[in-house]
Amino acid sequence: MLKDYIDLEYRPKDDDFVCEYRIEPAEGVTFEDACNHMAGESSIDTWSDISTLSPELAESLKPHVYYINEEQQTVRVAYKQDLFETGSVPQMLSAIAGNIFSMKLLDSLRFEDIAFPKDAIQRFKGPKFGMHGVRELIGVNDRPLVGTIVKPKVGLTSEQHAEVAYNAFAGGCDLVKDDENLTDQKFNRFEKRVELTLKAQSRAEAETGEKKMYMCNITAPTCEEMVRRAKVISDLGGTYVMIDIIPTGWTALQSLREATGEMGLVIHAHRCMHSAITRNPHHGVSMLVIAKLTRLIGLDQLHIGTVVGKMHGGRNEVLAIRDECVLEHVPANEALHVLMQDWGDIKPMFPVASGGLEPTMIPDLVKIFGNDAIMQFGGGIHAHPMGTAAGATACRQSIDAALSGVTLEEYAKTHIELKAALETWR
Repeated sequence: MLKDYIDLEYRPKDDDFVCEYRIEPAEGVTFEDACNHMAGESSIDTWSDISTLSPELAESLKPHVYYINEEQQTVRVAYKQDLFETGSVPQMLSAIAGNIFSMKLLDSLRFEDIAFPKDAIQRFKGPKFGMHGVRELIGVNDRPLVGTIVKPKVGLTSEQHAEVAYNAFAGGCDLVKDDENLTDQKFNRFEKRVELTLKAQSRAEAETGEKKMYMCNITAPTCEEMVRRAKVISDLGGTYVMIDIIPTGWTALQSLREATGEMGLVIHAHRCMHSAITRNPHHGVSMLVIAKLTRLIGLDQLHIGTVVGKMHGGRNEVLAIRDECVLEHVPANEALHVLMQDWGDIKPMFPVASGGLEPTMIPDLVKIFGNDAIMQFGGGIHAHPMGTAAGATACRQSIDAALSGVTLEEYAKTHIELKAALETWR
């Protein structure tokens, strides 16, 4: 007989995992029954009576459905920590985001949020560098960082790729990265691209007097090859790697964080493919959950959306994700959402705004994100009418104007790159 897991008097313990779900029951299923079955399926129960589930075992491991709001279709469940393998995101997700998505008694299910207990968080490394460490490496503390993606996404030779990166660095970009689908294709081999682009980085540093960073995509068919590529970058003096976090998966991310601990590499998380599971507001897993797991595992920076630009993601959603990236402790009496995480010693993760951005959007981006963001431009730099270097310069000029409280139109009177950007995008 299915156990009754609904206990609205229960209050989560300090060592509970707490999850929030949005549930739409199938026709003929009550909301409470749907919640009860979902909680059981994600923990200790099954579809029929089983003699192996003793009352003692059920009592020690059973989840508690402690909050139900049928009008908002929201339920919160507290899970005992003993249900989970210590330090394993894959096993955790197999339980709280596994078979429950296939249950016939649910028309739809969305995993909205999670809060980890303090001692569970301590089992993870968190970011090695994080937001403050990246700023220290680059030597920039008083403004957003400016990044770009080498464009076109694919097709350039290694030499052409390095030249585009150099122009972006020379024009003012702090960071240059590969795009998500460039790895080790025959027209642009991985080792050659790394070597030439790091040389371009050094050249730009010598000429500008600024520290620059190249984020090379090490996404690979196996964890072993991914780690090997990271070591190639480290051996060549590189400081960054980039990984496509959804296509590679959680085991790969935990393996990468473990393997690169001694290499001194910043890990940039590209979230491509996330919308396949996050975009539907009724079914899937929220980007907020993915961001929390990414910080827990220990990646240093993550794409979170832009509010403006071409990518999906509303203001409230993006800012909630931003807060879970950068905040270390829940602000007193002003939790920004119900399951706001207290991160303890886990370092902040640098939020990255990327997707359809161009220089004239920067004042809005500064208002939305403040200084603690990496603003990443693709076409918004490379489509500048004066070229890539000028596009990067226009972005830096736009940031200078925004932080000085000067309108872009006023600043453009004495800055030709910004003036050309305004003529192009406004």
